[in-house]
Amino acid sequence: MTRIAPILSDEQLRRLPSQAEARVYQRCAAGIGDRRMVVFSMPWIRVSPYGTVRDGETDFTVFDEDRGILVIEVKGGGVHCDMATGDWHSLDGSGVQHLIKDPFRQATAEKYALRGFLEQDGKWSGLRIKPTLGHAVMFPDLDTNDYLRGPDRPSEIMGWRSDVADMGAWLDGVLEFWSQKRRAGIGASGIAVIKRLFFSDIEVKPLLSSVIEKEEKERIRLTDEQARVLRALGRQRRVVVSGGAGTGKTLLALEKARALSREGHRTLLLCYNRPLAMHLAACCQDIDQLEVTSFHQLCERIVRLGLDQSGIDLLEDAANTYPGMNRFDVHYPHALAMATEIIEERYDAIVVDEAQDFGQEYWMPVELLLRDAEQSILFIFYDHNQALYTRVSTFPITGEPFLLTRNCRNTRFIHNAAYTYYRGEETEPPPIEGAKIESVEASSRGSQAKRLHALVVSLIKEEKISAESIAVLVPSRDHLGFYSLLEGRPLPRPCGWAIEGYGIPDGVRVDTWRRFKGLEASIVVLWGADELDSAHSG
Repeated sequence: MTRIAPILSDEQLRRLPSQAEARVYQRCAAGIGDRRMVVFSMPWIRVSPYGTVRDGETDFTVFDEDRGILVIEVKGGGVHCDMATGDWHSLDGSGVQHLIKDPFRQATAEKYALRGFLEQDGKWSGLRIKPTLGHAVMFPDLDTNDYLRGPDRPSEIMGWRSDVADMGAWLDGVLEFWSQKRRAGIGASGIAVIKRLFFSDIEVKPLLSSVIEKEEKERIRLTDEQARVLRALGRQRRVVVSGGAGTGKTLLALEKARALSREGHRTLLLCYNRPLAMHLAACCQDIDQLEVTSFHQLCERIVRLGLDQSGIDLLEDAANTYPGMNRFDVHYPHALAMATEIIEERYDAIVVDEAQDFGQEYWMPVELLLRDAEQSILFIFYDHNQALYTRVSTFPITGEPFLLTRNCRNTRFIHNAAYTYYRGEETEPPPIEGAKIESVEASSRGSQAKRLHALVVSLIKEEKISAESIAVLVPSRDHLGFYSLLEGRPLPRPCGWAIEGYGIPDGVRVDTWRRFKGLEASIVVLWGADELDSAHSG
């Protein structure tokens, strides 16, 4: 069976503008020799030695392992040549003439253009072959006609209707004419180069950065839909909102705090995680009457204000009142509650994100900071599946929580992986398919660091991902050991590692999974996943 490319179906052949070419194709495909490859309608672009750009295309090109290369021009219908002017015309079924190019000169030009194109390819020139190179013109609708013979049109390079029926024999004769007993083929290696040049499979994936950009637009749309649902709560003043990972709780908390402050309410947006508080504060720099802080940052500020106004060190008093108790879980909340009796600072609205991580002792001072115990606004956002700090909290709001049931921030692959461990109300998976989760394994931390470094470099250089969009997260236990293995490995300039840093330009963030909680990144690399259980237990 002859090798032919491209492979066309019967329907594709029926749709070809030239049915004469379709008939020649069918005969070639039926078999004209096992050591030949036929390429149909082969285009190329060539730059001449003079810098001129020329494109070309041959109707058929035969590559013979033993006899060389033959370019074939096919002309269907009848033809007429005015020898006085040199003009060529095709004749349709009604006898109407259509001006065409001289098919013999056309085939000659295509032959040499093809040779020039091949010689520009390093693999072809590396073969160091000089194959026989010929051209021919096939007239599938005409019988043999000596009228067409001429100095540049010997009968040996013309084909007729009868030749189409036995293409293999006709090709033998044409190639024999051009070789003149000196056979010079292209060999199997030449066939391999031709396949690579014209018919190698092409798979060009979009840059990961462009995929992420498109996905982020969809995430924004989905989160906006979620926000419209939240706005349906209207003017309710005490609301608990619950949702699983990826349901957009933090973004909705941020939007609710912004909206309240723009309505004229002095608003506090509160969360547990300090890095998350820094991120949210950066998103709200231009909004008046909105304070964004972590719970313990709030404690530090208010307790210091109480000290300034009263001269009493409330934190020291709390430590004396509850000796041996945890400074962050007990002393700070107690000192904050006492400070509210000294200072007059109050808020019209408080929005709490990450509420599942607030200890029970936190809620009394939070409520005391509201201007009106009955009328002031309190919104609480939480996910009981993300209680990383293993706290038991009783929210100061009665009634059923408002449920967010659609994952609008993750991809489907991440959702399926994460929600394997989820217990609670069913959460609808996101419509964003995303890329598959990949695992990279190595036997030691050092070799893991090497592979991780190579991955991050590839993301930045090859996939055009901004450094700030990448986060490498490690277990909290022995995190310094992880950090030290990355710090000395350079990233493409001007990028660098941002060790426990936030908002650093051109910085790939490296942090613990505890500190990163509540934050987002386009690409998250979880390093030391096999150590998470032991890290969590400690």
